[in-house]
Amino acid sequence: MFTSLGQYDKAKDYLEKALAIKVQIGDKEGEASSHGNLGAVLTYLGQYDKAKEYVEKALAIRMQIGDRVGEAMDYAKLGG
Repeated sequence: MFTSLGQYDKAKDYLEKALAIKVQIGDKEGEASSHGNLGAVLTYLGQYDKAKEYVEKALAIRMQIGDRVGEAMDYAKLGG
């Protein structure tokens, strides 16, 4: 929602909170998704190196859990 409104700092804060919860409860799919979403928001903020790190974390998790569709999306993000 906040990303759509252009409020990237606020979006980042909420995504970080979501990521922390997903890690805490062991939701690997959600964790990968949160990493990917944070990567996208950081791209909007111009923090490209940090964005790349988050997408690479998402990719590693997706590979670990066998999420081939998510893996393909993350490769596409890294190539974009």
